[in-house]
Amino acid sequence: MRTILLYRFFMLAVLLTWGGGMAYGQASGNIIYIAMDGRREIRLAPKVDTLTNGEEYTYKLTIDPQYTFSELFCEKGLAVRTDNFIRITPNSQKESGMDTITLRIILFGNGNRILFYKHIYVKVPKKDYQKLIRKQPDEVAMDNMVLERNLNYSKANFHANAVFNFISHDTISASQKKVLSVTISMVNANISKSFYIKGNQLTQEVIAEMRRQRDPFYTYIRIEAKIGRRTKTIWTRFTMTGGEKSMAAL
Repeated sequence: MRTILLYRFFMLAVLLTWGGGMAYGQASGNIIYIAMDGRREIRLAPKVDTLTNGEEYTYKLTIDPQYTFSELFCEKGLAVRTDNFIRITPNSQKESGMDTITLRIILFGNGNRILFYKHIYVKVPKKDYQKLIRKQPDEVAMDNMVLERNLNYSKANFHANAVFNFISHDTISASQKKVLSVTISMVNANISKSFYIKGNQLTQEVIAEMRRQRDPFYTYIRIEAKIGRRTKTIWTRFTMTGGEKSMAAL
């Protein structure tokens, strides 16, 4: 009986010690999973609240100096990090109502990869199917090829010195339209990387990463464009193929 009491006391002490250091955490291998809310290691400002589907939101990212940023990805949406800011665009497939997306940020510190996650509510406005006239969306293009959403494109199409541009249906002359920057994100079960390109030309670094991947992966391309006096973002998402495995590997 005394042995059992000592064992229970020891387990209670271990649990209390763990709760004081990594509250609400779970461990798997050398990765620790922790809810982001209320943590001192990582903070987003302003406070992330309910988002509207399809709209872009920008948050300031603050990381404790003893940790370094490793990776970032977002389920049911697109998250892109530029310097100390994160831009989040929910992409729920629901027709209306509420949905939840999950933002995951991996930091490295004390010899461990620490994965912080946050569930974010997303409001999906009901689509109005009564409108007969709908404005055509702006489109991302590379050289003379439009990169349509949700289609498949081979790696072979992405070559050195390829130039990104866009098709906008604004009644503004082409001379007043300019690509300021391009952000390319690659995501599947094995990769989650983003590349920021100042200007409109595809870099060798991005091409090398595309060629290195053997599995298909989702590719998100976001263009920051200058149209007249306005600055806007134009994006597309498609599947990059050309490796040895099929989409069933995703």
